[in-house]
Amino acid sequence: MSVFHRTFFSVCMILFFVCISWAQSNAVEFYLAPDGSNSNPGTREKPFQSLEKAKNAVRAQLKQVPGQTVVVNIKGGVYYLEAPVVFTAEDSGSKELPVVYRAVDGEKPIFTGSMELKNWQPLVDQGKLELLSPDVKGKIYQSDLKAAGIRDFGDPTDIGKRPDLYCSGQLQPLSRWPNQGFTTAGQVKGATSLPPTYANQRGTVEGIFEYTSPTQDRWAKESDVRLGGYWYWDWSDEYQKVDKVDKDVRTIYLRKPYHSYGYKDHLMYFGLNLFCEMDVPGEWYLDRTTGLLYWFVPEGINPNQAQATLSVFNAPFMVEMKDCSHLILQGLTFQEGRGSAMSIRNGDNCRIEDCRIERFGKDGIHIEAGSNHGITGCLLDMFGCGGIKMNGGDRKTLTPAGHFVENTVVEHFSLFKRTYEPAVHAAGCGIRISHNRFRFSSSSAMRLEGNDMLIEYNQVSHVVNESDDQGGIDMWYNPSYRGIVIRFNRWSDISGGTRHGAAGVRLDDMISGVLIHGNIFERCGTRDFGGVQIHGGKDNTVENNLFYHCHAAVSFSSWGEKRWLEHLESPAIQKKIYEDVDIRSELYQNKYPELKNIRLNADANIIKNNLLVDCKQDFLRRNDKQVVENNPGIQAEGKTLEQIAETEVLKKYGLQPIPVAQIGIKANRWLER
Repeated sequence: MSVFHRTFFSVCMILFFVCISWAQSNAVEFYLAPDGSNSNPGTREKPFQSLEKAKNAVRAQLKQVPGQTVVVNIKGGVYYLEAPVVFTAEDSGSKELPVVYRAVDGEKPIFTGSMELKNWQPLVDQGKLELLSPDVKGKIYQSDLKAAGIRDFGDPTDIGKRPDLYCSGQLQPLSRWPNQGFTTAGQVKGATSLPPTYANQRGTVEGIFEYTSPTQDRWAKESDVRLGGYWYWDWSDEYQKVDKVDKDVRTIYLRKPYHSYGYKDHLMYFGLNLFCEMDVPGEWYLDRTTGLLYWFVPEGINPNQAQATLSVFNAPFMVEMKDCSHLILQGLTFQEGRGSAMSIRNGDNCRIEDCRIERFGKDGIHIEAGSNHGITGCLLDMFGCGGIKMNGGDRKTLTPAGHFVENTVVEHFSLFKRTYEPAVHAAGCGIRISHNRFRFSSSSAMRLEGNDMLIEYNQVSHVVNESDDQGGIDMWYNPSYRGIVIRFNRWSDISGGTRHGAAGVRLDDMISGVLIHGNIFERCGTRDFGGVQIHGGKDNTVENNLFYHCHAAVSFSSWGEKRWLEHLESPAIQKKIYEDVDIRSELYQNKYPELKNIRLNADANIIKNNLLVDCKQDFLRRNDKQVVENNPGIQAEGKTLEQIAETEVLKKYGLQPIPVAQIGIKANRWLER
């Protein structure tokens, strides 16, 4: 670069930053406070009271003076939302001058969809008390929701409509039995037998089955019994309504519609929405006829002094961004709604930064279409379903979405819907998930459906704690998903599964062409699964990974040439590879050259240069199609995982460095407190 060009470039950069500084110094700022008023001008001294009012003021300002920085400063305290806040294209900023809604420094504004319940009275109704265990006498309190102005009682098992009760932010369990886990049914008694499956389980179409515990006899007096369970396969849960409990023959009759897979002998289930089963602190029950909510108050808590809140906000989302661009929510807390917290649809470059999103009956954040939307530095905790659902890009043209999730915690998800509700469900093309922490779930942490996704530097632990045939990350049944890179992640304590098992990374039914590189798998795999499980896929590469104290390093479920070709010719796969996308196109053939041989070499995968430390088995169900090279197995001999992962040790066994210190969250304000 010549002296002239360097000087010209420097002057341009100086002018750019001067313009930005000028715009920021001339920013229009509004203020919001719980004790403000919507008749105020929105200044620091006279703030607005509602987010809706602030939004309208910002919109008016943008129309009046386009291209100006607008910031809404939100003071700490609790803001009660009764309706969604919807942003549209009119609320957008620009790349240089985004519109920002942010918490005032050092303060914690909370937007909530719950109401605090007061006026608790001890339960004295003798008829009600007779239905309960004598041990709970004097411990059950009731609150009148109608008197509190609550008219929408929702439904006990309707996702997005069901209410939850919290005490100081702790979820209180809807009254159930058994109090933890599941009970096991006897034999199913439906009239129509199910066709046989490889599982060799006897089953029926109709939901009629024996119960085995006399405890359940008293359910016959309940008016609205619900059951949650795994009715045939332990990767498919569902809630069912009970039509009748016949205690004379100890049989439960479920209402239609029946579960799509039917019911097997000795299925696992639990009962809930049972007044008679309030027998442990925290349990509660809502009588939807009278509007009385009953609560077994936790020990040492005065209910009229406790912060007992019931979620009442039942719109699909609290905050919606439709066709917005360059809009930032920063440092805000959203909590306790029956549905989901946020939705971003279309638009580009919207950000959810440093926000806390917790205690929602459904999901945390949805991102649908648009480009370059991001979630960064957030804490998402306690969801009935999933954490983040993200869809974008164009798989047909391989146009990347540019969406990302980074430096974010998602914990305690899939609490109500117990399968296929991960921390992040990413679909489409060109999505990045990096430097996050996902943990504590009955099922998977991530589900991927698409192309050119980068999964790196994440910590995933204590997932797939209950369901079966799953992985910490899960992909399923589409050989056109390509360009997936899973590198430098740490997978820990993933060892559930009831029949087949649980894996750190699970490539299910024809998933092919995935690169799994430089990961750490510790205490992963169980039953038929290793730390990595490959089911019928090809062209996958598992290299330079460290497997530490795993059930096995890699497990295979080979399909063989015949089954592979049969599925390639099936209508479902033909649609996936030739209509949804076209793997014959020049674009796909150049980007993923292995597709030229998609009909050849079924089950051929490459497993090389991995280090196996104190694994019970090296590989499960390996066949001669697997290329397995230089995968030494050693004993830890008292060394910690971190000591074994040191560069010199890995180099000794033919591995490249794994950046252990870089794995995990790098910056998150909620973890620093």
